[in-house]
Amino acid sequence: MTAAPVTAAPVTAAPGTAAVASALVFDPSWRSFTHVQGGLVVGHLMAAAAERAGAAPRSVTAHLLAGVEPGVQTAVDAVADRAGTTGSVRATMAQESRVLAVAQVLTLARPASPVTEAAPPPPGPAVRDGVPFELPRELVPIADHTEIRALGPSRPLAGGPEPRLRAWVRIDGDLAPLVQLGVLLDALPPSLFAVRTTPAAMPTVELTAHLAGPPPPTGAWVRIDQVTTWADGDVAVDDAELRAVDGSLVARARQTRRLLSR
Repeated sequence: MTAAPVTAAPVTAAPGTAAVASALVFDPSWRSFTHVQGGLVVGHLMAAAAERAGAAPRSVTAHLLAGVEPGVQTAVDAVADRAGTTGSVRATMAQESRVLAVAQVLTLARPASPVTEAAPPPPGPAVRDGVPFELPRELVPIADHTEIRALGPSRPLAGGPEPRLRAWVRIDGDLAPLVQLGVLLDALPPSLFAVRTTPAAMPTVELTAHLAGPPPPTGAWVRIDQVTTWADGDVAVDDAELRAVDGSLVARARQTRRLLSR
């Protein structure tokens, strides 16, 4: 098993120039269904934006336009639309000159400050309270890189009453923290799987996240609470909250999933 995407022939522009560019080749073990997991794509776009701005991302909105193929050289580029303390960077990922994903990343060149929540939640369950759970590797090979401890009664494909999934998740592999955070944002199956008994193709086509501070260190446990807030015949919208072991907020995310079959 390859622990991380293979980075090939990185090309970084000199400081002060317009763009940062790099080339990646993703290992097939990072697939979710047929293509590279969308969260891994978003993570690399955030990392490229952070490198370009020299500052930490605070929010990202990504459109995943087409699946990223593993084993194919992949170009990642980042261009600053606005520089300064508050920056806006456009990052793209392309294969064979075809843009497959684009993200707009808001950066802030200031040290992180304490987070104030309007309604802080009560203390949540500990990692030891979770029940080990494995995703089906034949469908999502990325399961080889994830450790999941499910919380509560809901499970994927269990035909439950509520489209909600909760779990502690840890990512194996030597990923940079921002890239790892992207994977975590998309680590759980679609929440609609909780009310289904058979899998269906529901790829992420849009993902927006607000980061509450620096990303968790590589290999850290993160608690994810994800729920489908609404769905129609074409798309489903999942909201997710990510928290660290100490209960602090890591990020809030919302993603649009395209319902290719129901």
